Parts: sequence; C-alpha cells; structure tokens
Amino acid sequence: MKNGLYGLIFLAAVFLSGCGHYAKNAAQQDAENYKLSKSPEQCYLAIYQKDSAFLKYKMMPGGRVLGRLTIKYGELEPLAFEKEFDHGEIKGRFTKDTLFAEYTFADGAKRTVYRNPLAFLKKNDHLMLGFGATENYLGRTWFIHHNLINFTRGRFQFLPVGGSK
Repeated sequence: MKNGLYGLIFLAAVFLSGCGHYAKNAAQQDAENYKLSKSPEQCYLAIYQKDSAFLKYKMMPGGRVLGRLTIKYGELEPLAFEKEFDHGEIKGRFTKDTLFAEYTFADGAKRTVYRNPLAFLKKNDHLMLGFGATENYLGRTWFIHHNLINFTRGRFQFLPVGGSK
C-alpha cells in the first residue's frame, strides 16, 4: 500500500514538473522567435485624453503576430479600480484587416496577471482598438460576436511611430 502511494506521488510530481517546464519553454521559444524574425517591428502610439498606449509587434511565420502592449493611465480617481499602468504580451493573427489577439498582462500595482481578448482594425496606417461584448468561461475570455465589435467607440486609435514600416 505504501509503495503504491509513493509511486502515485512520484508520478504526480513528474507530471506537474513536466507541465511547468513546457510552459517555460513555450515562452522562451516565442521570445527567441521574436528576436530571430526578419520581419520589421511595427510600432504604434495612441493617446486618449490623459491615457496613452504603446504597441509594438512583428509578423511571425505562419501569419502569427507577437508583440508587446503597454497602457499608462494619466489620472486616477482617489478610489478608482484602475491601475497606474498595464504591460504585457499580445499574441494573435490578422484575419483580413482585423488583428485578433490575446493580451496577457500584469497590472502595475499588484502584479496580478490577466488575459483579455483584443481586436484592432487596420485602416490605412492606423490601428483602431475595438470594443465589444465578451464572455468568460473556465477562466478564458473571448468576444461573443466578432461582427459586433465596434471600432468607432474604442478608446485608442494607434498611429505609427518610428520603427514602423
């Protein structure tokens, strides 16, 4: 009985350590692919009232997009739920003229990690952040209907800055 219990604990430990190892390797692989990609970085800046956002990404093999997004909030209300800034990684792909991405970020104050869907409409050389209804199920959030995303009500319109081509 004791040997069976020790064997089960050993298998669980091997399984759990293997899962953590894969997640670290996937993140490292994305970082290496980003550095090795010959695609130029696309850099964008957006300002809305006293808030600002900076987005940079590269087109990866297979049509994927990999990059970083930082949002800085200008003024906060005394008891506001907003943070001073968010920074994180975006992963996604373009579907026609729309970039659908997942934004994994940590808030500036508590370092809590969040994952949210984003949609950017590319119009001329601008990227417009979309706004739409989302749904959360089992810890994953996504847009309910892609065709109902409103790009005119979005908070940020990103303009290209140095480094974009």
